[in-house]
Amino acid sequence: MNYMSHNLRTDLQEMLNRLMRSSNEQFANNLKFLLKKIEENHQLKGILNEAASIFPITEIEIEEFANDSYREEMVFESEENRATFSYLFLKYVIKICNNHEIHRSGYFDGGVDQKKEAIIGDFIVPIINLLHEKLDKSNSILYLLEKYKKRVEWFTKQSLIAKYKNTDKNYEQILEDDLRLFLFDQGVDYPFSTPKSTSGRADIVSLLDSDESMIIEIKIFDKQKGYDKKRIFGGFTQIVSYANDYSKPVGFLVVYNFDDIELNFKLSNEGKDWPPSIIFNHKTFYFIVVNCFEGVSASKKGKLTEILITSEELSANFEN
Repeated sequence: MNYMSHNLRTDLQEMLNRLMRSSNEQFANNLKFLLKKIEENHQLKGILNEAASIFPITEIEIEEFANDSYREEMVFESEENRATFSYLFLKYVIKICNNHEIHRSGYFDGGVDQKKEAIIGDFIVPIINLLHEKLDKSNSILYLLEKYKKRVEWFTKQSLIAKYKNTDKNYEQILEDDLRLFLFDQGVDYPFSTPKSTSGRADIVSLLDSDESMIIEIKIFDKQKGYDKKRIFGGFTQIVSYANDYSKPVGFLVVYNFDDIELNFKLSNEGKDWPPSIIFNHKTFYFIVVNCFEGVSASKKGKLTEILITSEELSANFEN
């Protein structure tokens, strides 16, 4: 499956390779181009913003390091800390140099070639490594959710429907338990409901304080029970709020569709990747539909009924 994060990782590697091959005349321009591309992508910028929120670095600290002629080697607490510092330092030096070439400035030691190597190895590579790592994490969560979707639709749908129909309350709890058990079996530690945040409780959160964390909200589409598009809009509001509460750049909304309809999300990545996603408030939110309707086979159906959900609708129905 060609996920968006795979495409971003490929783009990042190509930009890094271009920078490494740059002539002295093109190096500064390619460096600025790489940083600009990162800033223009909300998902990549969100990863850096999350790292900066965990390890805040002031402009005064950056300025003191840049102007320290001795410059003792910095000690970093983590990859996030190092990447945040690297990004802010490069931005500072580019601003100070203005139109002058950064690799000819006095902020780095040695000749031009040594300065280029230092800029790439000591500052750009830590940024790229962090972005790759975080994109890999989100991609692995998408892999698990896709696997779960197929598991339900291909193998366990009947038993899940039976549990759903044989209860008269807490419908989402049945689905939560099923997804949590699957995630635990797949090696996700502690996929449980979270302590209450300022926005309430997310359905599934795992290891918030680690790089393996995920925030998942569950919603049902079932018109017989009054669960229609408004339920999805409400889930979107919740997952955005939880991502803000826990300073996470990515959230996942899993929609269990119990109706004989096709939920069609026309969002920002339409036609490019699975699952559909939207970038909202500099964070990325994915929508995974698990089809749980049991009825006439696809070969015997007439015209398929489609329920369309657009980026504009999600934004318009977002409740602050």
